[in-house]
Amino acid sequence: MTYFTCFFLDNEKDIIVDLYKDLDKLFFILSTPNHATGNLIRNLAKACKVPLSQDVEGKFIIKGEVPCYIDGNNEESYSFRLGETEVASIYPDGSVDVKAGIPAIAKTLMSQTKDFRLDLDKTIFKTYVRKDLKFRGDLHTHMNGNLPGDILIALGIYHQIRYPLYYVKKLDIKLTDAQWEKVNAQREKVARQFISSGLQGKYLDRRINDNTFINFADLILNNLDNAEMNIVKIRGSLAVIKDGQAVFTNLEKVYLYRYVFCKGKESEDKIELQRIDQIPDEDVKRALKQMLKDKENPAYCGNTIFQDKLLWIARNYKKQGVYYAEISDTTLVKKYESLEMLRQVHEVMPEIYQETGVMLRFLAAMRRIPLTIVKDAVTPANYLEQNLEVLKATALDPYVAGCDFVGEEINDIITLKPAFKEIVKIASKDPSFVIRVHAGENDSQKDNIAHSIACVKDSLAPGQKMPRMRLGHGLYTYSPTSKKGREVLKQLKENNVVLEFQITSNVRLNNLNSLEHHPLKQYLKQGIMCVQGTDGAALYGTNSIDEELSLEKMLSLSEADLKLMKDAETKIIEESQKAYSDKKAAFTQLLAGRDLEEVLLEKMKAVKISKRLDKGDPKIDANQELKEQISEITWDRLPVVLLGGSFNTENRSTKITAKGKEQLDALLDYLSPEDACFVIGHKFAGYEKYLLDHNDKGFRIYAVVPALITKKEADKIKSSGVQVRVSTEAQGMGIYKSFNYEIFERRPSMVVAFDGNSAAANLIQEAKNGKGFSEIYVWSHSKTLQQKAKSLHGYVHTFDEENPIVKAIGKLQQEIADKLNSKKK
Repeated sequence: MTYFTCFFLDNEKDIIVDLYKDLDKLFFILSTPNHATGNLIRNLAKACKVPLSQDVEGKFIIKGEVPCYIDGNNEESYSFRLGETEVASIYPDGSVDVKAGIPAIAKTLMSQTKDFRLDLDKTIFKTYVRKDLKFRGDLHTHMNGNLPGDILIALGIYHQIRYPLYYVKKLDIKLTDAQWEKVNAQREKVARQFISSGLQGKYLDRRINDNTFINFADLILNNLDNAEMNIVKIRGSLAVIKDGQAVFTNLEKVYLYRYVFCKGKESEDKIELQRIDQIPDEDVKRALKQMLKDKENPAYCGNTIFQDKLLWIARNYKKQGVYYAEISDTTLVKKYESLEMLRQVHEVMPEIYQETGVMLRFLAAMRRIPLTIVKDAVTPANYLEQNLEVLKATALDPYVAGCDFVGEEINDIITLKPAFKEIVKIASKDPSFVIRVHAGENDSQKDNIAHSIACVKDSLAPGQKMPRMRLGHGLYTYSPTSKKGREVLKQLKENNVVLEFQITSNVRLNNLNSLEHHPLKQYLKQGIMCVQGTDGAALYGTNSIDEELSLEKMLSLSEADLKLMKDAETKIIEESQKAYSDKKAAFTQLLAGRDLEEVLLEKMKAVKISKRLDKGDPKIDANQELKEQISEITWDRLPVVLLGGSFNTENRSTKITAKGKEQLDALLDYLSPEDACFVIGHKFAGYEKYLLDHNDKGFRIYAVVPALITKKEADKIKSSGVQVRVSTEAQGMGIYKSFNYEIFERRPSMVVAFDGNSAAANLIQEAKNGKGFSEIYVWSHSKTLQQKAKSLHGYVHTFDEENPIVKAIGKLQQEIADKLNSKKK
């Protein structure tokens, strides 16, 4: 057999169909090489009712013959099918017409579990939608999550960006001997600058490697023997994890990988861009060739990386049939960076619009909590005041449609109410100004939808109309039949608030584990305006068309439902296009021939938020207050993470039961203090308190606490006698990230989960994703955590009075022992 061609069943190029010819017969091999667990291909084979085979390396594949057909014109074509679905037509000239695919949401759910149970019609979709129902906007997306990895890789080559040695090593990128010699020589020079830094060990290595670079064009074009695998690894780093759901920590890390390209700096050591035709990836090659053509176009020849990013975002949208997008970006609230961004937007957007017909506008994004993933970043205490100072000016620009509160939803938005007062003042001068809040994305803050509306309403001046308001995600609030739920629906309708839905990101970021109770149809039925976004499509392997198909198929939306969404979107786009025209005229008059930067700097007026943003008791530094109790988790005992008190929503407490206490008593009796220690959260409530009160055998207990705590919390922790690990996160709902870093990524562990909301679900997902093997046990009486457990079938064990935890642990340990013994034999 000779190799013929290949195609992919998904946007991320994870599901590959290789085609081979033998005389006039065509054969296929379907593989999923980027998915290590094998869950994806096993579940796909099961859904399609086809047998699995193994390749020479022992990896699972699906293989078979592609039948040939002759049409009425006596022309041949081959039809590739999965189940009853025609997926692709393959023609003798090697061209492939892909008619159906596997959306990112189905791929994630298949990767997540050992027992996938969705029907085939929710697994493989025909890739078309009715023209009159096709969504034409992307009203919820993020600047640096928008472009597919292949386009970013092509941009990296074209602009010859600096690629850090840290990522070369982290991703195991293969360099030639000559490239290693050159980069190591540069590393020696960089290392000399850190002799007096005070850094040691891995921290010193990381800093040196972060500041040692290779020209990315050199990495690819002068290393073609390794280019195919290197591109696959780099592409994989630019999307959230493959084998299952991610959590917010993973998303933040992906953004760091993307910043290398999206905020890239050009290498000083340029090379000739040659041997383009030898790049093994067709999409990277095609994009790079177009970029080289653009260099001959006067409109684009001087483009910066940012301007090329805008150009390719617009081209990507045009390809999807989208002609209006509002992109959230934190740059627009940074003083000098915002001015440079807007200058570049004004320079290039008219030409981009002329070519593509796509209008790009922006939402100035402010973080609801400071970013902690960048270790050396220092966020000033008055960062929101600084953001608002800049927003007062940038909001005048016609390309700025409004503002956005972004970041992981682990705090009550009501704590930021003083900031809304300033935002509403801006909206009073611009009726088109959009106020968007990320709210209801997870179940940790069920008041956030209502509180977001209240923050705006309560800030209105006498007689001021309600500004345009949108809520991103809107998944979680109170039951619509409850008193609070009915009030939320009333507020949404009365204030014309628009809800934005992004189903793929909800699933891939572990915020949606069951599709049965998705609220979209209920909102549409109640007359709430709802639209679709992508949330930064490329991060999640989706696009506008796949997202619409996913909403339709996964949630069983009718044509009437889709039309309601289409009408809401059309209304917003028409209003926004008019707003752009009106603001452009006003902005031109404001500038009056003066420089944009000069005028906007004059408009940046200092903002003072008189009322303290944090409600409740003042916070103190846990590192200082608890320094006598801080201790590394011992390495000579198995950490047992107990969930049942600290990982609930702020206003919800865990109720311990007699049956639950029996299970915990049995666990304490079964485990030995010489072999195990316990790790809990910071609230010391529910089953955590029971553990502390009944620790008769003297288990060592560690508490992971937020970086900022109240005096009352500090006193409780001090009097408990526990040892402490202080998280980098200031918010209690974010400390699950530290469990991942301290335990799940580094060592074996056990998780025993009695209760919790989204933070507990995130911690369980981190335990499953971690490099260290974790035994995970979930109490069957916890409704919220059982949804998580079901989505991780084969990785999570349920316990209750009929299946006691001690029995479940013993059974698993016996299974592990049997496997080890069989391997020895």
